[in-house]
Amino acid sequence: MESASPGGPASAFESPTFNLDISIGVDQPVGSASISPCGRDIALASRQGLHIIDLDNIYSPPRYLSHQTPWEVADVQWSPFAARDYWVVSTSNQKALVWNLAISTPHSSVEFILHAHSRAITDINFSAHDPDVLATCAVDSFVHCWDLRIPARPVATFCDWFAGATQVKWNRQDSHVIASSHDKWLRIWDNRWGAVPMQSIKAHETKIYGVDWNRTRPKAVVTCSLDKTIKFWDYEKDSEVPERIIRTPFPVWRARHTPFGWGICAMPQRDSSDLHLYDRRLEDGVARDGEVSPAHRFEGHEDQVKEFLWRPRGTITDGVDNREFQLVSWGTDRQLRLHRLDDSMLQKVGYQKGETVRRKYNYTRKGAAYKTYHDDTIALDDKLPRPTSGLQALQEQGSNMGVKGMLTAGVTTSYGPLSSTKAQRIPVPVRVGMYGRSIARRDVDLIEWMKGVRIGKSKTRNGFVRRSSMSHNPSAYLPHNFGNTGPWDSPETFYEEITRVGVTYKKVSVDDVNGQSRAAVISMNGPWGAERKDVHVNVNVTFPSDYPEASSPSFRLEKTASISEETLESLSS
Repeated sequence: MESASPGGPASAFESPTFNLDISIGVDQPVGSASISPCGRDIALASRQGLHIIDLDNIYSPPRYLSHQTPWEVADVQWSPFAARDYWVVSTSNQKALVWNLAISTPHSSVEFILHAHSRAITDINFSAHDPDVLATCAVDSFVHCWDLRIPARPVATFCDWFAGATQVKWNRQDSHVIASSHDKWLRIWDNRWGAVPMQSIKAHETKIYGVDWNRTRPKAVVTCSLDKTIKFWDYEKDSEVPERIIRTPFPVWRARHTPFGWGICAMPQRDSSDLHLYDRRLEDGVARDGEVSPAHRFEGHEDQVKEFLWRPRGTITDGVDNREFQLVSWGTDRQLRLHRLDDSMLQKVGYQKGETVRRKYNYTRKGAAYKTYHDDTIALDDKLPRPTSGLQALQEQGSNMGVKGMLTAGVTTSYGPLSSTKAQRIPVPVRVGMYGRSIARRDVDLIEWMKGVRIGKSKTRNGFVRRSSMSHNPSAYLPHNFGNTGPWDSPETFYEEITRVGVTYKKVSVDDVNGQSRAAVISMNGPWGAERKDVHVNVNVTFPSDYPEASSPSFRLEKTASISEETLESLSS
């Protein structure tokens, strides 16, 4: 994957964070998280809006897109398609907000608002076959399928009528099939069948909270519940007896297939703050129904995990799987954690890099450009594939529906942000809540943000600190003596030294830090003006690569009319 972000890593293989264990503190009421197709950005959705974190620039505060709401975000999904890597969809009570991160405008980055549910949306899922299609489900028991080329109303709707929906997932092999969970029941729908479910399975004794399709078998699906079970189904063979049951010591909130090998990653609802990686293969001596030990446990969070994501690098070429992975998790402890995976962990669930991939593997992220939407400088490219513009779609729909149909289709329109590569003003949904500029958040103190970043160290259950072993040693992120077990008398990294300066010298403000160029901009006030009046001065500091062993940093004061040339020369000497 080639980089589309100037100045950053050219590919994921140049990422300074991929082989590290990292913890990032984000003091926001985040409800859910998602990852970009190339794996460089993380979207955290909170009651305040959307926060975009560049995993290759973790010391920079997130880009912040405001949307103030009293409702917790139930789900956020970044489009998994390389062709639509600018779309992020998040919930806002009964509505789904479609953010376009490529829109650089002083107005909202919300391109569409999908509104057809009468109760709170509980889940969002993009189709694995069409980059313009997604599904939502809600407490109102409805499942709506949307085509973002004609976003005024759903293109298909299914309803259980008796119980609200908790999960909705598109089949990874069959573009017509979709599954939803309603209380204890799993419904399998086919959009060619109409309103009647193709299959209904009473999967658990308590409410289902997790549904996930097998990545290669079109009839196989996994469910989980608070009854402490993970069940594997093949509804074509048997809709009453599962193929296998994994019993866990904790209520299961989510259980999903790993994008590699034969793994299942389970997220507890309570009683454990670890993620549990299971091997789903039935080998000799493994019970078809019973408790099994996890192949690995990902520790680190001090409270419940709320979401987990897989960060890939590499690709599948000519049927050969050359991908590597890193686990990203978000918890109620307000920590975003990156977990390094070594070969032994992957081998425990049957994955070996360089092996032939299983047939029918649907890889939507292939070809995604390695770029970030953290910075608000990306303009829409005329060559970028785009769906039919909102104006054209609404005009076409209006000609078929009439004026009354347009007004009652579930979306009210007004003229707002740009939504096409031609920069034409088009109708977009009316805003809900309060929107701000799509810029990096300014009310996050840079030093406070940097203090929340921890690299290469994480507490284990025994209380001691462990450090990860790495194949790379990025100078901006890691100390020169990284790996030593003794106490450190000096700051560990370039960033931590800057942080210490900001904490120690209260009258010095750290305005900007760039780890790649090893430079910082600091500012302060001092009696350097005429008649010793206080004036503001900016100082550009550059740290050589061999600092602090062999070189000292260089300082350059920015010229200002408030300070004379003689004073500047005196301060610089």
